[in-house]
Amino acid sequence: MPLDPDKIKYLQAIKNRPRKTTGRGKKAVDTNVRDMETWFKLDRRMMNNETKELFRCENPNCVDPRQSGIMVSEVNGVFMCRYCFIDGWLAINPDQTSIEASGQRDLFCLPCSGSYDV
Repeated sequence: MPLDPDKIKYLQAIKNRPRKTTGRGKKAVDTNVRDMETWFKLDRRMMNNETKELFRCENPNCVDPRQSGIMVSEVNGVFMCRYCFIDGWLAINPDQTSIEASGQRDLFCLPCSGSYDV
């Protein structure tokens, strides 16, 4: 069955039409959850492609013995390695923006005297 020119134009129009998307974008990663699953969801880099310099963790107290050439992720504008990420360096908890003083003594605030009567 040969194709006529109108059928060819129709098939090419179908092939070249813009694809419909579902509108779903990539979910934002919650960096307040500090576990390995979240670490692997982040965009990790080892080298700056423009300057050809190796990235390093910006934590001055980083426990990773390798000073450069390690995988880092940008979290809140700061590059950190996986050790500092898992340890919770610069973690922000939006649920706890301030600590309210109620005036009552809390069990967690008592000195270790052995008595817990309030």
